[in-house]
Amino acid sequence: MSVERYNSVAVVLHWAIAILIIGQIAGGFYMHNLPNSSPIKFDLYQLHKSFGLSVLALSLARLGWRLAHRPPALPASVPGWQQLAARATHWAFYALMILTPLAGWAMVSVSPVDIPTKLFGIIPVPHLPFFEGVSDREAAEESFKERHEFLAKLIIGLLVLHVAAALKHVFVDKDGVMKSMTPARAGQWIGIGAIFAALGAGGLMYLTASGPQANAAPSSASAQNDGAPVAQSGNWVVDYDASTLSFSGSEKGNGFTGQFNDFTADITFDPEDFEGSSIVVTVATASASTGDSLRDSTIPGEEWFNVESHPTAVFSTSSIRDQGDGYQADGALKIKDFQRPVTLAFDLSIDGEKAVATGGADLIRTEFGLGQNDAWLDEEGVALEVRVEFEIHATKQN
Repeated sequence: MSVERYNSVAVVLHWAIAILIIGQIAGGFYMHNLPNSSPIKFDLYQLHKSFGLSVLALSLARLGWRLAHRPPALPASVPGWQQLAARATHWAFYALMILTPLAGWAMVSVSPVDIPTKLFGIIPVPHLPFFEGVSDREAAEESFKERHEFLAKLIIGLLVLHVAAALKHVFVDKDGVMKSMTPARAGQWIGIGAIFAALGAGGLMYLTASGPQANAAPSSASAQNDGAPVAQSGNWVVDYDASTLSFSGSEKGNGFTGQFNDFTADITFDPEDFEGSSIVVTVATASASTGDSLRDSTIPGEEWFNVESHPTAVFSTSSIRDQGDGYQADGALKIKDFQRPVTLAFDLSIDGEKAVATGGADLIRTEFGLGQNDAWLDEEGVALEVRVEFEIHATKQN
């Protein structure tokens, strides 16, 4: 039976999106069931976001192509109700392929843990701009999470229905409908392969960039164990006696604070030259102190900072920008063998040659290999969220 075929662009986009969605579903179930202590969970979520945004982009392209090109008609032998169901299923797929990643994007945008999104760790993706006035961000995040998961379940249901209908056309009706979307030309296979080669390269670049040696901080900012400031190459000299680097968390529902008593900061900053500005902070992790002797005896251990093998943590900026009411610095924070993207939000006051910068960032401790054993959360009640704040006093070098 002769069957009118979809054009090559439609075929390539259809199969690329289908394979991506199946991968996203399988990966979503897998990473969702991983314990928070898993060292790969953070990377899987970041890749899930990148592949989800890829599904969104390809789905918008597929929808635009569909609106501009008439699809092949179903054979006259297909009953009218089945043709109507097929059209409804296709349009429902378009809606879900767009709404599901948008719900995930909204969940990330409203999250109180402001982890920046970068497409495969390379291209910054801004948060959706609709949630700046949201007060209860935790409740909003949970709401979008539920919607994202619900829409994903709808996709699974439609996918099962779609596959069942395709198999019916192949083995029961034998009307050749399946052939209309089956890749049959070399160019179509090449197109599908090219999309996944590009996505695979992006995933590989992310994994390479997030490895323990990526974006290593310059050695000029190495910490000294005696706490004395090191020689700096930047244009600001830090007053360490007046400066603080602190952190706060929660244990068994009770908040606690602490500070690092030994850190160095190599700062080159000019509000008129962000391209030439950079910040490298090196922290001697053994200097962490909370004022609680039992807690402080645990922090240097292997399960936490493992100071014997990893005496320092390093934050190094990749870009700094003006946010109108303050500044933001994107960069990488490396603790032990775990390196993650971090964005610092800070305010800066400059008075002549003197400057004071205050700000911080919210972190998830297990993303940096801190207290990975689930017992720290379940039995000891140490919260995953940690707030790091700083107050830096510095003088400009002439």
